Amino acid sequence: MNNNIKTAGSAMENDLERLVYSADWRNWQDPEVPEMLKPTELLLDKHLEGAGGDKTALIVDDATYTYSELLTCTCRAANGLRSLGLAPESRLLMFGTDSIEYISTWLGAVRAGIVTAVVSDLYKDENLLYFIRDTAAKALYIDAAQLDKLVAIQGSLPDSLEYVIVRGGEEAGMAEHYGATDAVSFEKLVENTPDTTEQLPRHRNDICYMFYSGGTTGTAKGITHLAHDFALIPERQGAFWEYAADDVVHATSKKYFTHGLWPGVLIPLYWGATSVISELPPMPENVLEIMEKRRVTKLITVPTIVKNMMFHIDETGHKPDTSTLKLAITASEKMPPEIFEKFQQQFGIELHDSIGSSEITYEWIANRPAEFRRGSLGKPVFGYEVRLVDTDGNAVTAPNTDGEAWIKSETGCFFYWRKFDKSRETFIGPWVRTGDTLYFDEDGFFWFSGRSDDVFKVKGLWVSPIEVEAALTDDDRVAEAAVISYEDTDGLTKPKAFVVLKAGTNATEELVGELRENVRPIGGYKVPEEIAFVESLPRTTLLKIDRRTLRAQEAARRG
Repeated sequence: MNNNIKTAGSAMENDLERLVYSADWRNWQDPEVPEMLKPTELLLDKHLEGAGGDKTALIVDDATYTYSELLTCTCRAANGLRSLGLAPESRLLMFGTDSIEYISTWLGAVRAGIVTAVVSDLYKDENLLYFIRDTAAKALYIDAAQLDKLVAIQGSLPDSLEYVIVRGGEEAGMAEHYGATDAVSFEKLVENTPDTTEQLPRHRNDICYMFYSGGTTGTAKGITHLAHDFALIPERQGAFWEYAADDVVHATSKKYFTHGLWPGVLIPLYWGATSVISELPPMPENVLEIMEKRRVTKLITVPTIVKNMMFHIDETGHKPDTSTLKLAITASEKMPPEIFEKFQQQFGIELHDSIGSSEITYEWIANRPAEFRRGSLGKPVFGYEVRLVDTDGNAVTAPNTDGEAWIKSETGCFFYWRKFDKSRETFIGPWVRTGDTLYFDEDGFFWFSGRSDDVFKVKGLWVSPIEVEAALTDDDRVAEAAVISYEDTDGLTKPKAFVVLKAGTNATEELVGELRENVRPIGGYKVPEEIAFVESLPRTTLLKIDRRTLRAQEAARRG
């Protein structure tokens, strides 16, 4: 594909801009970012004037921390990291779950100028070894519950790893047991450290932190981000979603994801609001209890959690009091229309879908109360420019025409860490190629068609798994579905569906026929050749359906 976008004439571009971008978007101006800035002062220190220090900043299950207390925890963590000899620009790999120690270590590292790289603790031991090697991290933060993974790879650890910080570990005998001469418990690390420390000023273009892409193998890519994010992201997203100091915000995604850390912690802190996190898994009963107990006003979640909440309420017949909820945002997967309707009936507000990515830093197209269309992804968020590009490299200018989404934003990834070729494929001048195929309708709302690596051809015609899955899940008896392609004995590509049925529904040949007929109206070539009923679908660490694993399993099954 030609990486230079071929654009249409200026008149057509102006018409397209008026169609796609809201008046608010066109009037938006990013704040001027100073050359040097202090990120954690924007999140914590600035709120300490007057009585602001006593305002609740963070709630972790049953523990509550004011802005003053969270700043103290952050400073202690920064001082503890410095005591190990971690210098500015050195890298800290974090392998744990949500906790006060996790949040204060992340913020403390930023305050000390140490580059944090966060990854999901759901990864296996071989993945952990890959991340340690790829980051060349000088220190590893790890929960004691994950130490068996470190033990499994201790004979292969690189010399670059000098320190292991264990949250919840016993100090006595730690070094001998875990094979690290400089292993220390987090509790010991911060014990007796000073309560205050100065924030190291960072240049707005300094690499400040890293996420990793959601790959489930060693191909995951380090996503480098600059210090200017701390000035740009909260202003853009906060204005778009109308964050305020009286908000209580809960993001169900863990904080090693951009979809958890930015909307669930950093943006609320910037606006002086309250962030609610939990060490518990995001089971529906846990999420609903948090919403009721903490009087949550903003919920940021994913479709899997939303569906599970709806099923849980239906099964138990009990819905907690969530009357304080004013905004609910979901992202990452397409949902059937009935879920939007059920959510509105249960909670009395609209569920707003959106799309984003770590490479561009959180959401870049979204619905919001001021402007939405149910089922669509919405319109561009302030500060993010969107273009759809077809397979010939032409900018898409006509409604209802598929194209890969390219996004332009100052908050885009600087480069993939140690991935030269992949960086050049993905970051094209000021544009970031997302791999997401979208289209916009006659009113300028964007809709999701699928991932470019998931679509396939049958009889020379393109098939989007998303479209087929939507037709399958439109049946009241189906809880979830995933569609992949396979090759039959003649080498022809055929669709196959994996279907999870709702409780009380039996898998029968008659049901198979009915589900196949449900798909036929969108195209006979899209009808699954095979339908397999399964108890659950494999998921990535971000809880998205893992079609890549399904394809690999199917290929192995067929030999």
